[in-house]
Amino acid sequence: MNSRQSRILVVDDDDDMRAIATEIFNHAGYEVVTAASGHEADQVLANPDFVAAVVDLVLPDTSGLQVLERVRNENADTVLVVITGYASLDSAMEAVRLGAYDYLRKPFTADELLRVVQQGVKERELAEQHRQLLAQLDQANRELLEYRDRLESHLRITSEKLDAFIELGRRLAGSEGAVPSLADVLRAAAQVVGASSGAVFTVNSSGFRAIVARGEAGSDLRDLQLTPEETAFAQTLTNSEPAVITDLLAIHDVYGAGRNDLALLGLGSAIVLPLACHGATAGLMVLFDWQQDGFVEAHMNLLRVLVAHACDLLASGDLQDSTAGAAAVCDAGSSAASEQFVDLSELLGRGYPDGT
Repeated sequence: MNSRQSRILVVDDDDDMRAIATEIFNHAGYEVVTAASGHEADQVLANPDFVAAVVDLVLPDTSGLQVLERVRNENADTVLVVITGYASLDSAMEAVRLGAYDYLRKPFTADELLRVVQQGVKERELAEQHRQLLAQLDQANRELLEYRDRLESHLRITSEKLDAFIELGRRLAGSEGAVPSLADVLRAAAQVVGASSGAVFTVNSSGFRAIVARGEAGSDLRDLQLTPEETAFAQTLTNSEPAVITDLLAIHDVYGAGRNDLALLGLGSAIVLPLACHGATAGLMVLFDWQQDGFVEAHMNLLRVLVAHACDLLASGDLQDSTAGAAAVCDAGSSAASEQFVDLSELLGRGYPDGT
């Protein structure tokens, strides 16, 4: 028990009473501060950090009830014990109204005084622990409610975006080649994340070429050729993991040197998804938004399904290299592509080609 937690105030005009109380509480490990009058009590209450206050109701310059009220106003957690030389029901009731923990009539034993004070301090500590537990419980409840709200919001979004997969399944049934099928996958991916535009790039020795583009910036993205130094693709090509780019304009601050031609189109943010075929990154599906911070990672699981199908479509085109790869994607017939089509329910259970 440290000194800040163990200070006890004793206010009594009886010198013997103050001396006895000091000895009792010192022996029990408390620090004792005494006052012989209301005026002295006011002075020591400049530092009101007392766990308990023992106050005589009869003082030479004021009522003990006034001292009691002053202590309560300064520190509501202080345990108040009233002592008096006579039994007064009225004063006892008033002391209780002011928040006194107990009421002792003189004469009383040292054990009685110590027991009452220690019991009051113990109950004070338990009450404080209870308040802390309630505060922790309240915080936990708020966090659970926030989590529930996020989960409900996510489920609503997921339900809405499943329409994209239904539409994709319908389009795949009538698709006539790899390029139209990639366009359908790209359209569905953009719908899932609310992207304003998107493009599928093939990777070749000259850099990146957009073979399919959709959305508001589709005309600018279509057939766009980017150099191998395009900074927006650096992270994905390095670790073969999807990347959320929250600010295309400030991308150099994150990835350092390189070209940033995509930012010249006025695009604000992007999701870059690697299309891995036979263990190598053969292409990239990139979704764009005009605004910064347009994307989060919450929809990645749904995008995995679409990425898996896009990988199948690239594999069906047998993409090996720059011009040959692009031509293969443009010229692949419906029979070759249809062999790569899979049932939508199978896609939803498959995820990435590695089964994750």
